Amino acid sequence: MAEANRAAQSDDRIVVLFDATVPVSEVAHGLGCRIVLVQRPGAPVQDLVGEDTDYYSVDWEDESFADFIDTVLRPRHPTAVISLTKAGVPAAAMANSMLGTAGTPAGVVKAMAAVGDGEDNGGRRRIRVQTFSTAGAHRLVAAVTEGRTPSLPGHVIPEQCLSTAELPAVRDAVTDVLDTAGLTDGPALIRLDLHEHGIRVLAAQPTAAADDDEAELIRQLTGFDLVRRSLAWPLGLSPDPQGNDAPHGKEEVR
Repeated sequence: MAEANRAAQSDDRIVVLFDATVPVSEVAHGLGCRIVLVQRPGAPVQDLVGEDTDYYSVDWEDESFADFIDTVLRPRHPTAVISLTKAGVPAAAMANSMLGTAGTPAGVVKAMAAVGDGEDNGGRRRIRVQTFSTAGAHRLVAAVTEGRTPSLPGHVIPEQCLSTAELPAVRDAVTDVLDTAGLTDGPALIRLDLHEHGIRVLAAQPTAAADDDEAELIRQLTGFDLVRRSLAWPLGLSPDPQGNDAPHGKEEVR
């Protein structure tokens, strides 16, 4: 079920990345840890690997996936198991729950998947809200209006792109989703339908952004590096290589 390529190793911390993309892999390699990539069969790996990388080709929807976690990943004693994609999050969470490693546990992923029904109910505006939580404190990082490409900080910084009525309502909705799901650390992406008299939660998942391009756009417009933050917290690393924090907005939703 799995094919491995072992390479030189640099650090005693090991991070297992499920369904990594090239930008995520590049950031991970810059953390100074040993990297283990778990990719789906047929997924390209040439641009993902480095000198400190091992990789496995695995179908994590196969019934033998639990055996792979036990027989291949467990002996590696990983520090954390992480995925920043919707497809990889359930597999990484299953591994975290089985191995007791840092990262989003399976129960949180299931609870977030049960939020909302994803249907458009005719709201006047639909947004993707990006959050990042630390020890149960939830930070509102960005709010992206669907169907619109933001180009200025004011288009995504919640305190600027949401009205004075919308901002507290969005904060309350986000806090309720995250607290109910039990997410205390890491990123989350929550889709909301904004109505004249309220907010409807459409979907939620513990991922860093809709895709790599959006994560980079958020970094450029807000100064908040979602990818590095999402990889650093389970490893106990500084969220910023210079020790700086993001410059905008309030640190916590509550």
